[in-house]
Amino acid sequence: MLYDNLLNIFSHYYITIIDNILTFLVHMAPHIKHLLSNVIQTPDNWKLHLLQNWKDIVGELHTKVTIEKIHNNTLVLGVYDSCWLQELYMLSPILQKHINAKMDKPHIKQIRFKLTYHKKKTTIHCEKKEKKRTVKSVKLSSVEENALKKLDDPELKAAMKSFLIRCYQEKE
Repeated sequence: MLYDNLLNIFSHYYITIIDNILTFLVHMAPHIKHLLSNVIQTPDNWKLHLLQNWKDIVGELHTKVTIEKIHNNTLVLGVYDSCWLQELYMLSPILQKHINAKMDKPHIKQIRFKLTYHKKKTTIHCEKKEKKRTVKSVKLSSVEENALKKLDDPELKAAMKSFLIRCYQEKE
């Protein structure tokens, strides 16, 4: 019963949020499609193909090497280990033929190598600055008050009440 009451209270807010997101996406879809079609229709379409299919083109080698840059017909590859860099440099004609064979026509005229490092995923923690705003008092409905009374844990009860009040305040 308590779960159902809380579910009913919060589901309304989630439905409203999802509805707003879907409306935004439907409105923006034609604009995004137009922008992407301009990007994809360029004469450098082979570069996009190379980037998208890199893992399939080089196979297991993708764990040792990554595309750093494509400039004109020169492919710059970043290699994670100096031993592999030397090995790939020696095999670059074979690698070039293999990559060009996977393309619609031979686009790569030269391959250059550079030593690079694995990029670690980092998270950036941003502190949100509290906006000073006027807080309007909110009166919870009797259904919401009754649902909160059924909670035994005082911390949970306070957190839920605070959440409900904040939802109403942000809605206004």
